[in-house]
Amino acid sequence: MSKQKRQRSFDFGRVFFPDKTNPIPDVIYFQPLGNHVCNVRKLVKAWKVEDFPGITETEREESKARVDEAARIHDIGKPPKFKLEAKATKEGKFKEYIYSFKGHRFLADSPDIWAKYLAIGHHDFSVGDISRDAYKLKKESQEYEQILTREPLTYGRELYILEMCDQIEAELACRVIGNDEQAESRAFMDYTTFKLDNSTYLIDPFPFNFPFNKDEISLSFAYWSLKLSEEDKKELGNLLDKPHKLEDKINNIVKEWWQSHQGKAKKEPHQGKAKEENPKRVGIKSHSLVDSSQDWNCETAYQALSKGKYISNPMQQDVWDAIANPNPAFLLKAPTGSGKMEAVLFPCLAKGYRLILPLPSRSLVEDQKQRIERYIKTFSALPENKDLEFSLVVDTGSQMERLIYQNGERVERKINSRRHLYKGDVILTTLDKFLYRYFAFGDKQKSFVFPLRIHRDKTHSEKTLICVDEAHSYDNISFTNFHSLVQSLYEAGRSIVLMTATMPQQHLDRFDYLKVIDYINNLENVNSLREFQQQSYETKAFEWLNEVQRDSTNPLHFQTQVAQIVLREWKSKSNRRIIAVVETVTDAVEIYTQVKNELAFNTDTQGQFLFLYHGRISDIPKDSEFSRSTRYKNVKNHDENDLPYILITTSAIEVGCDLNSEILISEMCPPENLIQRAGRCNRRGNVPDAKVILVGNAIQDFANTLDESGWETYKETLKQLTDFNTAKISECILRSHYVDDYRVVELFSMLHDYVYSADLACQPAHEKGLVVTRSWTPSATLVYDDGSHGDKIENMPQVTVPIDCLTIKKDKSNQYANTHVYERYYDQEKTSWERRDLRWGFAYQKDIIIKIHRSNDGASMLDGNPEYSYNSELGFVELPGVFIKLKTNGFDEKLLYQYGNTAQKKSVIITYTKALEETT
Repeated sequence: MSKQKRQRSFDFGRVFFPDKTNPIPDVIYFQPLGNHVCNVRKLVKAWKVEDFPGITETEREESKARVDEAARIHDIGKPPKFKLEAKATKEGKFKEYIYSFKGHRFLADSPDIWAKYLAIGHHDFSVGDISRDAYKLKKESQEYEQILTREPLTYGRELYILEMCDQIEAELACRVIGNDEQAESRAFMDYTTFKLDNSTYLIDPFPFNFPFNKDEISLSFAYWSLKLSEEDKKELGNLLDKPHKLEDKINNIVKEWWQSHQGKAKKEPHQGKAKEENPKRVGIKSHSLVDSSQDWNCETAYQALSKGKYISNPMQQDVWDAIANPNPAFLLKAPTGSGKMEAVLFPCLAKGYRLILPLPSRSLVEDQKQRIERYIKTFSALPENKDLEFSLVVDTGSQMERLIYQNGERVERKINSRRHLYKGDVILTTLDKFLYRYFAFGDKQKSFVFPLRIHRDKTHSEKTLICVDEAHSYDNISFTNFHSLVQSLYEAGRSIVLMTATMPQQHLDRFDYLKVIDYINNLENVNSLREFQQQSYETKAFEWLNEVQRDSTNPLHFQTQVAQIVLREWKSKSNRRIIAVVETVTDAVEIYTQVKNELAFNTDTQGQFLFLYHGRISDIPKDSEFSRSTRYKNVKNHDENDLPYILITTSAIEVGCDLNSEILISEMCPPENLIQRAGRCNRRGNVPDAKVILVGNAIQDFANTLDESGWETYKETLKQLTDFNTAKISECILRSHYVDDYRVVELFSMLHDYVYSADLACQPAHEKGLVVTRSWTPSATLVYDDGSHGDKIENMPQVTVPIDCLTIKKDKSNQYANTHVYERYYDQEKTSWERRDLRWGFAYQKDIIIKIHRSNDGASMLDGNPEYSYNSELGFVELPGVFIKLKTNGFDEKLLYQYGNTAQKKSVIITYTKALEETT
């Protein structure tokens, strides 16, 4: 019988390749498993007990004990699961080395079933796993059920603390052992580490308590080093074109090395290939910002962030005081141009809140991004913030990025910006995308991070304030969701602010549970703000050109009249700033074209003064002179430097954009829209002859919010005005009594119960991936392929449009030959996004792409149709018709898509749900 020595499993906690892209490494470092686990437990024990879930001190201590037990067993399954992998490129060439302990978490075990679930749940942090585990724990015992009923996020919060301790230890290990690139890539982290010296690291924010009578927490990082022999390197060199065999060889090298010195590494250095390095001790400290942030007051914050240019106005002082209260929840009514955004941003930066800013549209994001970026740069440059990182996350779907600022400059990091996971000081998003994140849709791994970071409050090291700006912008389904969202946040005790200038009373009444700070109707407040502002020119003239009419048989008639009004105002006085707003993209493009031709417009950037801006202009590629963000940046530059310009636009510009025109020309629109548009004229009160010109004698049906009586009142009010009077026009705002779509309410409730209460009966609703944000009509991505971007759709000009705007009209005039419809899907085997022809099924579960080719090559539609023409200067003007709407009864809407030639025609039908008013 053989007496062969039993081999011990690999006792590794982590592996480091100093150059993982080198297929022939000189050295590989291995961190002992026990060292990693010991450090993680030390961090758990040091974590502030008040951050653990629970009402009483005893409950929080019990919670901490569960997390500590989970930390003890969380990596117990690593030794038998260890493997090195050699990743390859699509061409089969070596790409990099990685290490894997795949499946190790499922081997964790403990008599404490809750701690066992925490250990098994670490790494994935998905809404599916957390909801399932919380549900199973409630069934496990009455005690667990009481804990999770009282505070449903208890399990998720504990798992979060375990994950953070694991991540902080991992990042420090990466930095200590020498792999800063791997440390930088950890987007899951809520904390930033800074190297003070070779033995000290700073963490901001600091979630720990210091040991008794000490100002740092001491950790020890040990590792073994495997230095490859020349023979090993030679054998690896012979396998460079065979990644699989390269992988087998590197694993054999590690296996032989480990077997040759097992049991000795922990006791003494091993002679030959292996050498145990002396443990490196490092201390982690808190950055001084934690203490100095308490010194901020309203006056000092405004002076610092504006670089001494202005002080806070009375409204901003009231907001500062309100945010200083525990769990602020209020509605701010203030006029356009009064500094509402700064009123919320400044105290959040100064007080250390994570600020989430959902906006009503993507077109508004670019303006706010530039403003916020300027302030964050200024804040990061302050002496007390030296070397600290501050970040801005922009998350709109098409735009997903995390921008980092340090010492007054933007800095680049080797991170996947699309995996930002709301790790930011300011999150700039849209209501649609925020609802998407609120219900944890998207990549499954780490998906629960979004709900948890949204729900951070003042009892935690990280605290969050959600501010919904332009709250008046929502109606119909979007208002139903908006109201449900605000109510659920309020009932959960979250910090929330709504900001509006023109919300109708019918909507205001729905938020009667919020405290109101009113600078619109409260005369005392209004007068104090006016007195403070001391604007030189408070008024702007008003002119209504109601003789301008639309001709349904000749759209050019109206477009030409508006173009002539723009030209008249431009030529009447030099160096003017003019904004002209119409309702449709088609009108805006035609007016822009006529003005351009008349003025012999200079397209050179240096001489540019005429701009076109609307929602169907692509923001990709961003560096293009015609991208939406570049256009707005150029307009903004003209505006801030008092340079003349003409901006032809749609309602995309009317909300929130900080422009200060001299002349505002608007097509006839509802009173609330007119007030918003006029807010872009004489915004700073420094234009002596500012004027608002209203054009037309009727509101187009698709934009109208007034009934017949309301329209008559509105007309009579407009006739009486010679100066623009916001108060009188506000009295004309009318929204008919809105009945919530019960299906939208029920869907919101089901998704909320699944994500936040672990109600598995509601899981099917979440698995469908459906969240109705503004309309039951799903959207598709319209992409133009000019052949210069290879196969990368993400680099091609594109916009998102509702699919019912892509239907073929009766005369088939909008059907084009050079289009093709795909659906994008995630291939689990390839771990990448792939495309295929559109298939039958539920539209909500599809990522639909309508690709417009440069010519008929590569496209397939019905025979005999013209090609769609795309112009990057004008954007996607017309929309291609690719679907045929079928007649249906009940709640379903069906769209038919046909492609291929006449002989081999293929048909696909996709379905979605009708709006409530279409079914009654």
